[in-house]
Amino acid sequence: MKFKYGIVVPHFNSLEGLTRLLNSLPERSDIQVVIVDDKSAQPPCEETLHAAFPHLALQLFDNDSGTKGAGAARNIALQYIDATYTLFADADDFFTQQAFEQMDEKLAQHDITFFSPISQCDLTGEPSDRHHLYANLVSEYLAKGDEEIRYHFSVPWSKVYLSDFIRRESLYFDAVIASNDVMFSLVAGYKAQSIAVHQNSIYCVTRGQGTLTVNFNPKVTRSRFDVAMRRIDYLSNKQIQTETASLYKLVRDFRAVLGTSELKHLFKLLVQRKITLMPKRTWFYLRNPQQIITKLAKRKQSLSSAKYQV
Repeated sequence: MKFKYGIVVPHFNSLEGLTRLLNSLPERSDIQVVIVDDKSAQPPCEETLHAAFPHLALQLFDNDSGTKGAGAARNIALQYIDATYTLFADADDFFTQQAFEQMDEKLAQHDITFFSPISQCDLTGEPSDRHHLYANLVSEYLAKGDEEIRYHFSVPWSKVYLSDFIRRESLYFDAVIASNDVMFSLVAGYKAQSIAVHQNSIYCVTRGQGTLTVNFNPKVTRSRFDVAMRRIDYLSNKQIQTETASLYKLVRDFRAVLGTSELKHLFKLLVQRKITLMPKRTWFYLRNPQQIITKLAKRKQSLSSAKYQV
């Protein structure tokens, strides 16, 4: 391999964010950056990027796959990765200080190495809560050896993949408009022969206005629903013993696109025990109502999603 680290970056209308991301990379000769622009109205200029970041081994490509979305862009970038380790970064996020020094110290040829992320609100610059789920999975693994991290760390960032593992298992992202990374993360977690987990933070995920994570139009919601159904089927077919989706949460999250046929399918999944009626933590709180008060007292106020919608 020519490089030690290869970084895959899908880009869409985020030149300011991309500049911040590239600025967060150290001046090292063993880092490769592959950017794929996803049909932006304002695409990056390769000459400008090379002039601004002459120390980076940087390649820029256009998403000419015929399918729009970060998944298709990432698949294109993977074809050009020539590095021992592969990392994924979104153009509006950034790496933490000393991230690569920490990876130098911690990485040991595991198929996937998980790190605990942090997050930031781009509207205020304050810490966000977007990383909490993934940070908790890291903590649970380190405290109890809980391998739920394999199946619920559903984003590709804040992890380091052995490039040979991605090639060996022919891993790829779904070319869909939303939730393109869910199946990639699930299949990778299931197929990884060895994983490592570290509390160190190498990646900061941001929460900004108008991003896909707060887009709830029917087309985007339908894409998420379809991926959720594929995830349920995969867990069932592989007989993976992990918490699955609940009917309550599926109806709550996807009610805007649920017709009669979709509802019938959900109830069929419930009868087949591929999904549960309620989330596991809901049953816990029903049995331990005093814990609700304790949880609310300790919980920090979360930033409202409405704040991030355009």
